Amino acid sequence: MLSDEYIGHSGAAKLRHVIKQLGYNKDVDVEFATILAPLPDIRVKLDGQSFELDADDLIVCEHLTEHKRQAEINGSIVEITFKDALKPGDRVVIVSYFAGQQYVILDRI
Repeated sequence: MLSDEYIGHSGAAKLRHVIKQLGYNKDVDVEFATILAPLPDIRVKLDGQSFELDADDLIVCEHLTEHKRQAEINGSIVEITFKDALKPGDRVVIVSYFAGQQYVILDRI
């Protein structure tokens, strides 16, 4: 349940609050960020931080990258290429762990 202090906030602020309350783990934190540069040399700016993260700091979930999948359509196997990779300006939700030493980009927001 959200307290009254979150009623007027954005959906992203509410989501962050709920995730922190329900999934609290002192070794894991949920953060928001903006993509500055795409893969393979990805760079990310975390909200409220002065530093940037680069490819060495980040793990990107497959559905946020260009990737191929096989699908069956009308009994035939076809290969589909998903091209909706992260691009500069995209807002993302990130989970940090190992005291902020590693980050996983979970999804766009």
